[in-house]
Amino acid sequence: MPTSKQLVATLRKELTKHSDPKVSKDAAAYMRNQFEFLGVKTPLRREISKDLITQSKELSEPELVALCKDLWAQPEREFQYVACDLLAKNAKGLSPSYLKRDAPWFIKNKSWWDSVDSIRKSIEVVVSANPELKSEMEKWIVSNNIWVVRSALIHQLTLGSKTDAKLLFKFCEIQARETEFFIAKAIGWALRSYSYVDSSAVKKFVKAHPELTPLAKREGLKALIRKSQS
Repeated sequence: MPTSKQLVATLRKELTKHSDPKVSKDAAAYMRNQFEFLGVKTPLRREISKDLITQSKELSEPELVALCKDLWAQPEREFQYVACDLLAKNAKGLSPSYLKRDAPWFIKNKSWWDSVDSIRKSIEVVVSANPELKSEMEKWIVSNNIWVVRSALIHQLTLGSKTDAKLLFKFCEIQARETEFFIAKAIGWALRSYSYVDSSAVKKFVKAHPELTPLAKREGLKALIRKSQS
């Protein structure tokens, strides 16, 4: 098995072959010029990284995390996206230690909604498999880091009927007055996702919490308003 640095070097070589200056410029502008981009669109990036994802199945958790941190260290954003894909594809094999030690590292470094929302996928799988980790999420929801708070709010996003509604509403209530865009948006996103499961519970929650920001309310009720208008 090649070393982590060799794997990253091989990936860089392949991604660079397909870099497009216009795609790079547009992607950087979309992300408010916070990150460099090679200029490889998502479908092509995923095609190029397929071999790496296959190889990653042979890695131990420490080796996988080390590889993802080496990818995170690269200046171009595509490498962080590949790391997110690796963690998502290997999520079922990740331990509670990943959530406690490593996931916060990825959330807090080179933070923006794109990476944070992608890391969410691995968090959801690990917490679902280890319900005792809900206590860790209880710590995250009162963090002074907005991205950790956002991660706690959306960590159940695609669980559907398996969502712990009590925990979801508790977290939304804790952050209900928060006006920070990315937190308010996450509250609305989480509520809207659950509204497909239990619309009456979401409507009841929003009505009972007038302190919710207009953004959170609007996003949370969006699917229900659409449905009533159709």
